[in-house]
Amino acid sequence: MVSMIDRILENQLKEALNSDKSFFLLGPRQTGKTTLVTKIFKEIPHLEYNLMDPAQRIKFERNLSLIKEEIQAAREVHIFIDEVQKIPELLDVVQILIDKEKKVFAITGSSARKLKRAGVNLLPGRVISYRMDPLFIDEYRDLIVPYSTETLKDILKFGELPEVFTLARENKKKMAEELLYSYVTTYIEEEVRAESILRKISAFAKFLKISGEESGKIVSLRSLSQDIGVLHTTVSEYYRILEDCLIVERIEPLIPAGERRKVQKSPKLIFFDTGVANSAAEVLGSSDFMSEHWGRLYEQWVGLTVLRFMKANRMRGKLFYWRDYGGREVDWIIDYEDKWIPLEVKWGENIKEAQVRHLGYFVKNYSQKAKKGYIIFTGDKSRRINEKISAHPFHEFIDIIFQ
Repeated sequence: MVSMIDRILENQLKEALNSDKSFFLLGPRQTGKTTLVTKIFKEIPHLEYNLMDPAQRIKFERNLSLIKEEIQAAREVHIFIDEVQKIPELLDVVQILIDKEKKVFAITGSSARKLKRAGVNLLPGRVISYRMDPLFIDEYRDLIVPYSTETLKDILKFGELPEVFTLARENKKKMAEELLYSYVTTYIEEEVRAESILRKISAFAKFLKISGEESGKIVSLRSLSQDIGVLHTTVSEYYRILEDCLIVERIEPLIPAGERRKVQKSPKLIFFDTGVANSAAEVLGSSDFMSEHWGRLYEQWVGLTVLRFMKANRMRGKLFYWRDYGGREVDWIIDYEDKWIPLEVKWGENIKEAQVRHLGYFVKNYSQKAKKGYIIFTGDKSRRINEKISAHPFHEFIDIIFQ
């Protein structure tokens, strides 16, 4: 069950609370924020406010002082506020209660856009900020033994939102599809209709489908605007909404010093979960995908796995991609501790050296920072391709590149 999957963040959040330090847990909906905080608070006396509950939300919107008075009067030191973006102004009250009453808060939120737009106090210096993403392989590795391409296909197709992941593992795949469909339509209804682009809701629905199809590709705003029939500035705003709602990750190109004119400069925009991307693209009903689509999903999944690993372990690294105008490209470049770790993703078990020539070129030409190159493929055992390049299966590549 979902509740039995240990999250890497759990110990970090416990450590913060044990040190009487408040924390802010930001992440997309249904990634398990509420489940995790509820689990941590199970044995701790606390007050809890769920701002998704309309009755509670309306009560405090009418009179924000009520929640302040309730918390001040309570004996409990620990306070859990769920989905704070519903009443962003509440964070000013939280600051007073931290400073004057020495209360310890666990605060969750799923829309950075609403918080930014409100121009609210994000409590700098008073809370530790954490990011909650879907599951990643370090958290469920033992649940998918024996490893196989079919297991990987389920992960790529349905994604890693905890409840969806569990339904797919229990072979309740139709229910998993319905949950993902609901997820996508919920964001259209609750996020987009709250914006000033209400009159263009049909255009946004078309954009959402195309953006799901284009997830992980280099974005051409003008090309998308022609397909949808809106201005390219409108497409840019649509993507900004998805980014601020934590639905899309922006991956910038790696531009080595002195080579700005030689490399691609447009970003890749990638959905935060492959299952959500497939649902947005309206392809979940397919019994199987073509090899090209599996390859694209696999490439995205590898990038997302790296991002989640670095965030969960609070590593100060960045993820890039690299492509020059000579046609050479490498799927992902990890920039960590002044080193570059290039990753090429291959959907297939057979690897020929000619297939990884771009990876070899990158390692050779940037040898001061890139010592080795890695291929992430669908074989079951690691292989040494040459002195500088090795290939690794999906279930162990993270351990190897970050060893």
